[in-house]
Amino acid sequence: MRTFFDFAPEEAARVPNYGYCGVLSPLLLNVCLNELDCMMDNKILEFFRPSESDSIWKYSINDGCHNPSWPEFVPSSGKEKTRKMEYIRFAGHFLTGIRGPREDAAAIRKEIIEFCERKCAIRLDNSKVEIEHITRGIQFLDHIICRRVIHPTLRFTSNGGHIVSEKGVGTFLSVTASLQQCIRQFRRLAFVKGDRDPEPLPCTPMLYSGQAHTNAQMNKLLETMADWYRYADNRKKIVGFCAYVIRSSLAKLYAARYRLESRAKVYKIASRNLSRPLRESSNNSAPEYSDLLRLGLVDAIEGVQFSHMSLIPSCDYTPFPRSWVPDHEKLLHEYIRLQDAKFFCELNKSVKRQGLCLPQDEISKIVLDYKILGFWSDRFHNDKQAENAS
Repeated sequence: MRTFFDFAPEEAARVPNYGYCGVLSPLLLNVCLNELDCMMDNKILEFFRPSESDSIWKYSINDGCHNPSWPEFVPSSGKEKTRKMEYIRFAGHFLTGIRGPREDAAAIRKEIIEFCERKCAIRLDNSKVEIEHITRGIQFLDHIICRRVIHPTLRFTSNGGHIVSEKGVGTFLSVTASLQQCIRQFRRLAFVKGDRDPEPLPCTPMLYSGQAHTNAQMNKLLETMADWYRYADNRKKIVGFCAYVIRSSLAKLYAARYRLESRAKVYKIASRNLSRPLRESSNNSAPEYSDLLRLGLVDAIEGVQFSHMSLIPSCDYTPFPRSWVPDHEKLLHEYIRLQDAKFFCELNKSVKRQGLCLPQDEISKIVLDYKILGFWSDRFHNDKQAENAS
């Protein structure tokens, strides 16, 4: 989040401290921990033991017999449960979920520690790789993963409203964004002060930027945060809080910059999303903002996003397919395949057989035409085509 302040002018730069979460470190960790990812993928297949009494996974891990609308629905009781393991990693943070006894979790933890020390030269201990039960809530990347019991039918008595039957038939995996972690990040960036009732502070790093530039950069920050909390159940609440903090911080900044007394006056002039222009003085001889915008002398001011709860997108419950691969990894695989001479020759033959042209051929033809005929020949050809078309 701190990198967004780099868009401010040089006068406002204060040598920001990025800490350990720079842009390069996740890429380097993806390279260094690639062997760990491959090892965990093999462990997932080895650990999986289906149970015929389980209505979700009966035969294999890819049988697809479970309900896609409830991808994480698992029975809460039964003779025997299917043993299953999941693994996710983001940069240097990884989480392993095991559906089975605690002894299996301890054995997997021991294997991970030994593998990291032997293959990746990373020394971990038991205190860093903790084992927690899902009922207590597991914190991972500013999110809390917990279990929620499903009660499809609740029966009440006619008088008093007491619950007669409350039998849980299954559980959901619930991913909730941590509000305390969000407040802690805002406090680290000097956006708010206080814990229980945080008060927004002026966004001083954008002090010397214009209103259009400031709103645009803060919108990029809000879009990033909305995407970060994409799979959180309380996405609307957490993104609405972030939008409130940023909007209030900008309102305090504009109140100080344009010599207004309070945020209320800023909202009255610039509207709730701060999209209307603010002026430093009330000189009548100054041109109107609409005239300057029409002449191209100023940038258009976009309003701060998510000013209303209805504008915030809901949680994305779309289940990931088992064979999902990131886009950048698909491109890397295609690039590796092109390094194979046999595959490249077959691809080239297929292109020629279908009568298609390679981009390299088009570029070579353009370069050759400009070298031999020159620019004016190409311009004359285009003019001739225009005359024929007319």
